[in-house]
Amino acid sequence: MKKTKYRSVEHMVSKILNIIYNDKPQNVLKSTFKEVSSQLKESMEKDNIMFIYQSSREVFKALASTIDKFENIKIYLRGDEDLKNKIFSNEIVPVNLKDDISQVSSTANDIRELFLYPIFSEEGLIGAVGLFDNQIDKNTFDQHFFYYSVLINLIIEKLRIRDLQDKVILMEKLTDIIEEITEKDIIVNNVLKLLKDSLHAESIAFWKLQGDTLEIKYFLGIDESTIITRTIPIENTLEGKAIKERSSYMLVGRENFQNYFIPFNIDLKSSIYSVIEQNDEVYGVLSVYNREEEYSFRTYKNFDDADFHVFSDTAKRLAFSIHRINLYNKLQNEVSKLTELKMNYEQLIEKQKEHLDMLNALDKISQAVRSVYDKNLAIKIMLLGLTSGRGLKFNRALYLEKDKVRGFLVPKIWVGPDTEEDATEIWKDANIRALKYGNVVQYLKEEAIKIPTNNKLILSLQNKVLAYKGHPILERVVEKKQVLHIVPQMLEIKWEDLEDIYDIVKINEFLIFPVAGMTETKGVVIVDNKINKKPITNIETEIVKLFKDNMGLALEMIENYQELKEKTLRLEEQKDLMDYYRRFKDNILQNLAVAVVVVDRNGKINEWNRKAENFFSRPRETMIGTAIQDITDTIGEEIIEKIKVIYETKNNIKLKNYEVKLSDTKKIFDIQLSPLRNEELGVIEGVIIVFDDVTELYNLQKEMEKRERLAAMGEMTARIAHEVRNPITIIGGFLNRIAKMNEMDDIQKYTQIIKEELSRLEHIVNEILEYSRGGKINQIEEVNLIEIIRGIILMYEDFIQQKHVMVNTDWLKEEILIKVDKDKIKQVLMNLIKNALESVNNNGKIDIKVGFTAENKVFFEITNDGPSIPQEIKEKLFTPFLTTKSNGTGLGLAICKKIIEEEHKGKIYLVKSDDTGTSFRFEIPTGEK
Repeated sequence: MKKTKYRSVEHMVSKILNIIYNDKPQNVLKSTFKEVSSQLKESMEKDNIMFIYQSSREVFKALASTIDKFENIKIYLRGDEDLKNKIFSNEIVPVNLKDDISQVSSTANDIRELFLYPIFSEEGLIGAVGLFDNQIDKNTFDQHFFYYSVLINLIIEKLRIRDLQDKVILMEKLTDIIEEITEKDIIVNNVLKLLKDSLHAESIAFWKLQGDTLEIKYFLGIDESTIITRTIPIENTLEGKAIKERSSYMLVGRENFQNYFIPFNIDLKSSIYSVIEQNDEVYGVLSVYNREEEYSFRTYKNFDDADFHVFSDTAKRLAFSIHRINLYNKLQNEVSKLTELKMNYEQLIEKQKEHLDMLNALDKISQAVRSVYDKNLAIKIMLLGLTSGRGLKFNRALYLEKDKVRGFLVPKIWVGPDTEEDATEIWKDANIRALKYGNVVQYLKEEAIKIPTNNKLILSLQNKVLAYKGHPILERVVEKKQVLHIVPQMLEIKWEDLEDIYDIVKINEFLIFPVAGMTETKGVVIVDNKINKKPITNIETEIVKLFKDNMGLALEMIENYQELKEKTLRLEEQKDLMDYYRRFKDNILQNLAVAVVVVDRNGKINEWNRKAENFFSRPRETMIGTAIQDITDTIGEEIIEKIKVIYETKNNIKLKNYEVKLSDTKKIFDIQLSPLRNEELGVIEGVIIVFDDVTELYNLQKEMEKRERLAAMGEMTARIAHEVRNPITIIGGFLNRIAKMNEMDDIQKYTQIIKEELSRLEHIVNEILEYSRGGKINQIEEVNLIEIIRGIILMYEDFIQQKHVMVNTDWLKEEILIKVDKDKIKQVLMNLIKNALESVNNNGKIDIKVGFTAENKVFFEITNDGPSIPQEIKEKLFTPFLTTKSNGTGLGLAICKKIIEEEHKGKIYLVKSDDTGTSFRFEIPTGEK
């Protein structure tokens, strides 16, 4: 190259320094690369491409080129280990632009190869210069490019320092925001704006934790139209990952976002996420998305570690600030609450003093009422206690007595002044009289005697009654024993219900409550403050609730005392009658035709009647007081066990045909064990055992059963003879024909008929044997009921197709396991399915259902739409030898019943048989314990 074509180093440095000081920070790096590219072309007389290395993505990105169309190309090192190794070995590396770079246009076909000259600094790879030939060796190029690389490295360092300065300024501003602002919304919005500007982010968001989801609460740089959803789950989201891991993390590269749900319709290239947490309390997640494209003074466009540390540190500061504000707000609320509580507490103390006086008065009233035995006096004491200044201080109290026969409440006594003028004088006199008594109880008892029963208030209510039955208010008080506080608003709303009560009291606020004992309501009391208009408080209502219970019990006690006196006289009269009844009972017990044995809870015999003496040859005198276990060898262990069961179940137990060996004879008893209940105490005091000798009846029944079996055997013999004779006759006839025939085809045809009749004969014999033989030990195994049903349907597939029958199956699971004898259950299923197929007409329908009952038993139900079963057949459906088929034995359903009910402890029955179809069903236990 000619020397005159090289610019001086001073001129190059001057030019680049001018760029550094005058250009915008975000354009400095790109402008510098363009200048270096331009100077390289002049000095080397070669077109070139200047690449910057982005380490996070392992890519060379072109920042400048002397050929315009190559200014934006990229060369990826990631995934090409050979290329990467050569670059980091500081070798000149050729690359094929057309094969490797999709951005190159088709007009560049004449330029196919580019040679990369790596540029290194002390810290590592900075970038590369791309030349379209390799005529310059690497050492010469490094010497020539030395000053350029130093300048580029200095510029990058300067920009990094400036970036750090921005972050320091960010921290200062952030500190000011956190220290000066006390409103959470303002702090979050300011922090988001500050972070977005400082990190040059495209968008930023604050996600608030709401239970198991995150809701976007604040955001900047995100268009509303790009938001897919405002609420996202914690699972399978990058924001949720920060919550789950309780940490901050950064992602770079589009490929890292592919496996997560992104709540925005934006192309994510890099992002940072930080959990907002303080003192184990999580508030949400702070997230920032993509750096802005124009800020390209870095060697890459994505967020870096410095951004990550600034972001995560800011998130911690924000969490601390939110926590501080929450604590401050809580403290303010607590102070307000404490102030309010102090005021309420002072008011409560005053109220409590008043209520304690009321409770003390309630106790004195209760003492006074309980100390008398006259009901009318007790009622007067009660009403005086409600209205007295030494009592509960209501103005007036009215007692209405319950007439349960007619369903009325009848006014009896009304204590209190009628008008305000009367009140002043009445209360003054009452206070003067009260001063004479030091004891409140004595005051109430003596003053109550003086209360008239014909004062102005009572006289105003002559001939007035209130019907409580069906009354919407009074029935609640009388029947449900409720205390009702009637207020003016309620009076307006329910005027029709309260009009009759208002007509008596003439006031719009009052309490109405029952005076009720343990069993029933005795009467109703109405109290009010008509004179001083004082509102009735909730506490007074609660005191009245206590009052009404005490008064009701007291009145009931007085009534009970009077009844007790009367009953005592009657009891004396009934004593002699009871003695007579006891003797009469003993006579009946001793002359019963059954043995009666009574055992107490300790297992001791309390009663042993005369028939028990006869049955068991043991005298009554020796058996009374004896333990029932002592005669276990006579009555058997089962009776002893059943006695224990009686105490557990409290139900009767019957034992039919119970065998007892007495000396050399055997007796059969019907035994009933019954609990001996004490109805008053509600306990079982013992067990009554009744022995009824049914030996003769038992022997007669056995004889009858024997005769019935013999009759059945006769019928079976006749049936077998009939059924066997038919196939034998057919076989004999065809054998005679065969003897006279010469044609082989005819012989084979008749031989086939003989085989079929022999098979039928064998089938008849097998069914008879199956029904008649005793119980065979089941071969229990676990089987899939669905698999067996499918196999049987497959066996009858030709028959199903021949009749064009539609078979519908309905089961919830493809595998229903059950422990049974597989062959026997299969025999039942084949019989039921075959019967259904034979019953339906052509083009008929069969429905099969399999499932579990509420008792966890397996059921099988089959329905066909064929003709219904006649009523006379339904009644004997499972009877042996009953059949409607020309070639049937009538044992099919009888065998099914034997297998299901006797051998598998289940049940089989006809569900229905009518115009809609015929259904059979069986249920059997699963065999699981």
